[in-house]
Amino acid sequence: MDMHLRTRMLVVCVTISFILFVSGLSCLILINESSNNKHYGNTSPVDPESLSNPENPINPVNPIKTENSDEDANTQTDAPVNLLIIGLDGEEVRSDVIVLLNFNPKNGGLNILSVARDTRVRARGRIEKINALIGMGGEKLLAKGIEQLTGLTVNYYITLNFEGFRKMINTLDGVEFEIPFDMDYDDPEQNLHIHLHKGFQTLDGNKAEQLVRYRKGNRPEQGYIDGDIGRIKVQQKFMKALIEQKVRFKYLSKADDIFHILKKHMKTNIEIGDLNRYVRCIRNISYDSVKSYTVPGDSAVIDDLWFFICDKVKTRELIEKYFYR
Repeated sequence: MDMHLRTRMLVVCVTISFILFVSGLSCLILINESSNNKHYGNTSPVDPESLSNPENPINPVNPIKTENSDEDANTQTDAPVNLLIIGLDGEEVRSDVIVLLNFNPKNGGLNILSVARDTRVRARGRIEKINALIGMGGEKLLAKGIEQLTGLTVNYYITLNFEGFRKMINTLDGVEFEIPFDMDYDDPEQNLHIHLHKGFQTLDGNKAEQLVRYRKGNRPEQGYIDGDIGRIKVQQKFMKALIEQKVRFKYLSKADDIFHILKKHMKTNIEIGDLNRYVRCIRNISYDSVKSYTVPGDSAVIDDLWFFICDKVKTRELIEKYFYR
């Protein structure tokens, strides 16, 4: 699988996993708010500490403090917040996907900033690729690298692997979707086999993964006519269908299963108290108005190593013009 296809697939999986993450924790918060000692299936009480790795708890990089005053709490909830989403590689020692979500609770505005994994940064006195920072110093060091590039404060992180993707889709009973044409592609070296039939159908976890990974067919004339653009359009339609069908109160009964999948496949410093402050704002996000950006710059070979060199001037202009601060 070429690097662009792999990266695109991971970006889609990260985005979908984040949507499921918010949806799952929202359900848990709804349970806590509405239960009043009522019993909801097999759902057990939520321990906020269980959201972090109990063997290596990490506090928010720059936590938003909680005050007693309602006025102060409202002010903090109104402040823009930045969430770093990290998608790990197969060995889980590098970050193949680095995405910063810049959220404005006041108006539901959401900016998505993608950072190239080969971006050149200085860390601990030497030049590194930004995707190596998590292996060197965990989420905190990677967050410092993002702050260095963007000037934005990283408040929270979610670190993901992608084993849970299929389980999540299956737990949510699949996604109804219109496959635009027959999709057939086989790559034995990558153990990638895609076989989907055209038409409206319910995609389980396996088929959903095939859809978001498909770009070209076994024969040259197969695949999207407009290449990556066509694939991205279908991916976006799938994500929209997922949001419309699954971010609903009816999936409250799935909250316990969702939570345990999240707990196994994700690591985060977000706690229930944080979600309590922001979940109502998150529900008000207008997904049609979500804006996506990429850190501007150019690729270069330096000392026989391939780097992406961030354009600091253009990056600063991008952040100042479009991002909430």
